[in-house]
Amino acid sequence: RRRMKRFFITALISLFLTGCSGDERDAARMYQPEIKEGKPAPDFLFADMDGRPFRLSEEGGRVVVLFFWRLKCEECVESMPSLEELHRRFKDRGLVVVAVGADSMHSATIYEVSDFIKENNLTFRVLRDEDGFVAEAFRVLRVPVAYIIDKKGLIARIIKGPVDWTDDERTAEIESLLEAGGS
Repeated sequence: RRRMKRFFITALISLFLTGCSGDERDAARMYQPEIKEGKPAPDFLFADMDGRPFRLSEEGGRVVVLFFWRLKCEECVESMPSLEELHRRFKDRGLVVVAVGADSMHSATIYEVSDFIKENNLTFRVLRDEDGFVAEAFRVLRVPVAYIIDKKGLIARIIKGPVDWTDDERTAEIESLLEAGGS
């Protein structure tokens, strides 16, 4: 009986140890969705600069542009006027523009970002992702980068680098996504 008990305890310990000895990164990858075109966008809930909650999954049936930026990034700042123009042009047709600010308190204070928004009359939603929660969910390493998410919550396009959101190619792409069915 003692031998049997020792056998079960040894078996349980070895099972436990082998279960924990695997590569933790592999286990983590199982729970993180792939971030690429055609795949579902990771859902998140975050407050915007006005303190209002924004949950990506609640935008189903709309096209969402998530634009990751930093105030100290010249290319990012240069993209903002055309992003605002895109927002104003298509917001009544189902486009949601969200700028995700990746500034920390060391790179730009909340007051500097807020002043920038006011000075440039930006009317789309701006999230301050100071701790990098949203950027990590989308695996953003460099800005600017934009994720265009279709009405079904799938990543339709990933655009790295500066963007003129008013050029013909970009507006045609947004129009096509807005006209596509599904919700």
